[in-house]
Order: sequence, then structure tokens, then C-alpha cells
Amino acid sequence: MNLKKSAIAVAIVGACASSLANSKTLVWEDEFNGNNIDSSVWTYDVGNSGWGNNELQTYTANTENAYLEDGNLIIQALQNDDGSFTSARLKSLGRMTYKYGTIEARIKLPDLDAGLWPAFWQLGGDYGQAGWPACGELDILEAGMAEALDADTVNSQISGAFHWWHESEDYTGQADYGQSKNLVDDFGSSTDLTEGYHIFGMTWTPDSIAMWVDDEANEIISIGSEDPAFDEFRQHHFLILNLAVGGIFPEIYTNSEITAPMPAKMYVDYVRIYDNDDSNYSTEISLATDTAKNGDIGIFSEGSNLSESLVLGTDTELYIWNQNSMTATVSADAAEGDEALDLDITAGEWFGMGFWMHYDLNLMNYQNGHLNFKMKTTSNQTVGIGIASTSGGDSWVDLVGGDETYGLKRDGEWHQVSIPLSKFAVDFNTINQAFMIRGDAATENFVLAIDDIHFSESVEKTAPTGVFSLYTETTESDSTFDLGADGNLYVWGNTLLDAAQTPFEGEESLSYYFSGAGWFGMAFTADNYYDLSAFDNDTATLNFALKTNSETTFKIGMKSGSVNDIGQQWIEFARASDPYDFARDGEWHQKSIPISNFSNQVDMSNVIQLFELLGVDGDISDIEIDNIYYSGGSSDGDNCRPHSHKCHPHKRKCPPRKPCAHKPHRH
Repeated sequence: MNLKKSAIAVAIVGACASSLANSKTLVWEDEFNGNNIDSSVWTYDVGNSGWGNNELQTYTANTENAYLEDGNLIIQALQNDDGSFTSARLKSLGRMTYKYGTIEARIKLPDLDAGLWPAFWQLGGDYGQAGWPACGELDILEAGMAEALDADTVNSQISGAFHWWHESEDYTGQADYGQSKNLVDDFGSSTDLTEGYHIFGMTWTPDSIAMWVDDEANEIISIGSEDPAFDEFRQHHFLILNLAVGGIFPEIYTNSEITAPMPAKMYVDYVRIYDNDDSNYSTEISLATDTAKNGDIGIFSEGSNLSESLVLGTDTELYIWNQNSMTATVSADAAEGDEALDLDITAGEWFGMGFWMHYDLNLMNYQNGHLNFKMKTTSNQTVGIGIASTSGGDSWVDLVGGDETYGLKRDGEWHQVSIPLSKFAVDFNTINQAFMIRGDAATENFVLAIDDIHFSESVEKTAPTGVFSLYTETTESDSTFDLGADGNLYVWGNTLLDAAQTPFEGEESLSYYFSGAGWFGMAFTADNYYDLSAFDNDTATLNFALKTNSETTFKIGMKSGSVNDIGQQWIEFARASDPYDFARDGEWHQKSIPISNFSNQVDMSNVIQLFELLGVDGDISDIEIDNIYYSGGSSDGDNCRPHSHKCHPHKRKCPPRKPCAHKPHRH
């Protein structure tokens, strides 16, 4: 999304693309009908990094910033009370890519004056490996440029652009070529960008690319792309739709300079892809289900039970990140097969390595599975095990000396280690580092031996119905979340300390006061994903008892999926505007939140954090929670699994439909 031109780009632009025959066949579409954005096609970029363009907004996955309404995808920029902005950026990375054909999006834009930067564009599918601009970028629509702001034509000026990495005898480096046109003056439109919908399209062939508006004759920009320097445009691309605020395109870098009316809405009626019906090539559509792996996938394994084993040099490369502290050798002392990997760690510096993918590995069928490997060592050094994704960053689980949670003993013998993939907050559709190891500087030299690294597919999700209890002693339930067996209660960052308990019911409660961190949080986190689809109805509720005297704002939430800040919904409790008639009087109040207040954001079929508490506006003097359970889970019959109704192991066995004698202890 950068329109700066380079001399080399202008020099190598070919002739305009020849006009396309009228015949074409629709091969893919998203009409944005229904209630929710299709998560099998779209995911989100989230955060406030500026995105390499000094943009001002924070991108979120919240339904306030991106939602469906009346057959439109609406991307909405909002201004907060402090002057900051939020918006949304949707992408089909890891879900849908295509190569060649004609693409169209029917879009109506908000008033761009001044500082809004909407875009409909695409990047090469090898973005996670090649990076930008080597992956190639095609900007089908951009608007809001500084030149148009200066000329008072911002709501009718549109541009298209190309960005790539050019290598030739004449020039090697980033290449950019862009051009703008006036929708009204150049093409005679009766409506500008804000007054009506316009179709923004691109005709993409092996030899040329042309971008246009409303009709292919209304060409904004084109190139002849038959030159080998344009290889970036001969691969699959994924789509992006976003509404940015400020940045290098409008040349506005402070919140106070944004004068465009808020909220600002970008309406997308549809996105459609057509095959051009040309006998020399055809449009290729690739969906996530086409590239998804199945079975046991070996990363470094010779196991006979594997469905597929990745090959070093073809599928993956092993990189040592700090060669001053780590060397890798292949050893015949294997746990299975003929070869193991010995990692010699030298004391004094951090260490790390990773299996880097030549392509994004699609493990969408493994999110509820396990990362398995065999390891042996005598060192008590903390070792981080990680996975990274193109869309979602990296995530780590620490193997701490003395903690055998995942199976590792530090006795110099081989041990099976198995980590639930639910512990990794990555996008499993786009894995670009399949296995990583890291650690801080060791105090003495040691060896890690690793073998049989493989992924195993998702296990069946627990799917409770009726009444599902998290933390209660008296509520009759059909199934119970068993702390220590099904997951645990985690206090985040030691931000809450245990306080004296005055339970709402039974003998125990969750009672806390602040630790002085300036924020606080806790969650009931499952070891594997839960299918709470039975509670995705109009009558189901999340129930809990709550009391506090504190004036500090806090939130109650749920989280689905594996990527941070996506699939999460918070209900805010703020002094003088607490929801559900909650009173901060130091007395117990039993409250019920309709699940429908969560399910517009949370994928109820894939829940990982079943109950969350978060505060980011300072410390809290006191808060106590009790009697947490879900109710109203619909069922066609008694679908409870035989093991689903459990008490804490040391308590008496509970008969069906009866409350447990005591709550499970906290961990």
C-alpha cells in the first residue's frame, strides 16, 4: 500500500493489456450474506504497529470494526474518547488464494477528507517466506492520497499500484509503479466514492495485469508482466480489505489531523473471481481444505506410523540461530529409527534453533492435537519449545527443570514429550516454523538430544450440554470442568493474590486482591478446545456470583481459537455503568450473561478459555467470584460422555444430575 514510484518501475512497464473478451465464468465469490463473517475465508490482522506505513489506527477483530449487515461487509473506523482510532483489516491468508482471472469488488467508501486510507489489495502466497516486497503486491483500489487531499479531489481520486522485488542487469531492488485517476473527471461517473457503489476490478493474465473501475475500459493502471522479473505475479495471492487511518499515503501522522467524519464505514457488497475462459490458462482457486494436512506429520522422524514426513532441504531447513552457543549433529543414538539430533549447548549465551518451512504448512486439522517428540538431557535448564505462523506470530511453552507436566525427565534417558497444541497461540493454517527451541544463557555446557518430532491430529472435543459447571458446589450439572484433568485456573503474571474467602455457596470461592502490577487477569483455560455449540442459542447463559467494593473497571470474557486477540469477547464492568444491574456494594450478586452476548465474537464450537477476568485500568482492591456455570445447552438427547461428570479425585463419586460435594481445588 505504498504508491511511491521508482525509475526502474516506469522503465520496465509494458504496453497496456489488451481488452478481454466478454466471456468469463464465476469460480468463487463471497456475497457477505448471513450473520457472521466467514472465518473459513477471512482472518484478521490485529495490533497498532503502524504496519510499516506509520498508520494511526489499531486493527481489531471486534464486531464494532468489522461485521455483516444487509448483505454487506462493513469495515468501520471508530475514534475513541482519547482521540485514538480503531479499524479492521481482513485477509484470506491461509484460507483462500487464487492465481489469474478477473477479480471484482463492489465497494462504497466513506468521506475520506481527511486522513482515511481504504484499500482492496493482495499479496503473494509466499509472504511468510519471501517477505515484502519479494512476495509481490497488487493494489486494486487505494484512495485518500495526499495529492488528492491537496487538490480537494480526495473523494473521487483512486489509484492502482504494483510493488515487487526486481532483479536484472540494470537494477536490483524494490520496484514500485502506481497511477491515479479521477472517477468523475476521467471516467465520467455521476457519483463519487462516497455517493454510491463502484466496482473495483483487476484482469490478471500470465502476460499482463490491468486494474480498472466499473468497466474494464476504465483502466486505472496496467503492466505487461511477461518479463521474468515479474515472477511474484505468477503465483497464488491472498486478498486483503482494510480501512486505515493516517499514514504515508495521506501523509498524516497525528490523530489531531484526522478530520474525516467518524464513525467511517467502508461497505463491501461482494468479492467475485472469474475465470477468463482463455484456453491458454485458467484461474486457480485454492481453499484451506485443499492444502490441509491429515494424519501424523513428521518434522524430524522416521516413524512407520506417519502419514507424511517432511524432508530437510525440500520442505524444511534447520537453522541454528546463535552458532556461538549451539551446534547440531546427527547421532546414531536414536530413540527410533537410525538418526537423532544432538544439540550441544555452550554456556554463557542464549541458544535457539528452528525448522523453517519452505511454504506455509496448513495444520488446520491439528489445533486440538499434539506436538510430540522424544528428548533426553541431564540439564535442568529451562527450554522453550515454540511454533511460529505467518498469520499469528510465534508462541512458546517452557519445559522447566523439575516440572514433568509434558513428560520430560532430566535423567539422561529418552522420554516422550507431548504438548497440546492448544497451548500455542498461533494460526495453524499458516505454520512457517514447525518446531523451535530456545533458552537463556546456561551456566554450564549441556546436550539436548531430540528425535521423532511429529504432529498428531486433533482429538475429539468435549461437547457438554444442559448445565456445564466450571466452579460450583451446589448447582446441579450434567458435566463438570475438572481442574487438573481438563485444564487449570491460571492467574496471569501473578497479578492477583489470594484473599480471605466468604463463599457465595459451598466452602470455597475465588477471592483476590491486587499484587501491585497495575493490571490483573485470570482464566479457566482448557487443555483442549471445547465445543460449546449446544450453548449457542437464544436462552443459554454464563452464570456466576460476583462481589466487590472496588471502583476499578474490569471485564468478563471468553476466548476461542488459537490466535491472540481474535475470537475473544469482553463484557465491561465499569463503575456507574455496570451491566446486568450489578452493584458494587460488597455483597454477593448472582448474574447471568446471555451467551449471545459472546457468540458474535467467540466461535462457540472452539472455546479454549471458558471464563476470563481482566482489568487494565489499575489495581483492584477486592473481587470475589463463585458458582460459575453454563446453562441452557440444547440437546437432542443425553449426549454426555461417560467421563463428563466428574468431581475432584479425592471427593466422593457424584451421581448423575447431582452437584459435586466440593469444588475442585485451584491450580
